[in-house]
Amino acid sequence: MSVYELNGASVLNAVTGTLGLGGAYHVGIEVYWLEWSYGRNDTGTGVHVVPVGQSTMGKFKERVSLGRTSLPPQDVFNLLARMRHEWLGPDYHFLRQNCGHFCMELAHRLRVPKQVPRWCVSLAAHGDWLTQWIGDPVESYADEEIDEMGGEALLQMLRNDPIVAKNELEWYWAQAHTFERARDAAHHEFGSHVSAPPMSPPHWMPVPAGQRLL
Repeated sequence: MSVYELNGASVLNAVTGTLGLGGAYHVGIEVYWLEWSYGRNDTGTGVHVVPVGQSTMGKFKERVSLGRTSLPPQDVFNLLARMRHEWLGPDYHFLRQNCGHFCMELAHRLRVPKQVPRWCVSLAAHGDWLTQWIGDPVESYADEEIDEMGGEALLQMLRNDPIVAKNELEWYWAQAHTFERARDAAHHEFGSHVSAPPMSPPHWMPVPAGQRLL
């Protein structure tokens, strides 16, 4: 797990650290060569992916080992596909539903040996005090629910909403990158004279703006 000190939070972290309240951090879970986390978007999913240790949300602070998952890449992407529909960008809240809560849930579903440290979300337990310091973040608005979306409608939505388009392109890239690395690793492990087991990526599951599958 990668830990970052949030941009602009150094003064706040100095105060909360002195009081033993933890700090304001951004965190992401590393699994199969990529780092996954959660943040606010006005539309679509809030789940996003970056190369390990390269989030722009803050200054890299440290890595915390949670152990390895026993799930193969196919199963990891299947659960991430579900979480992309469950953790929507407009539902993000600095205290009640943030990257720390997402990483705790992702680590649980990955079945890693260790849990995400509680200090990642420790400020949430002191919400009343913290809102006096920084104010209560604006509540997210409810988007129009979309039950079904055909191919043409989806393409039009991607053209009209650059945020959703960026998220879906990153999702497609993450699958291609991971499965290429997994094939290379399997080929190396089994040797050049033995065929590696086939690996098929999960179906692409785009998250239209405002869609709720909870």
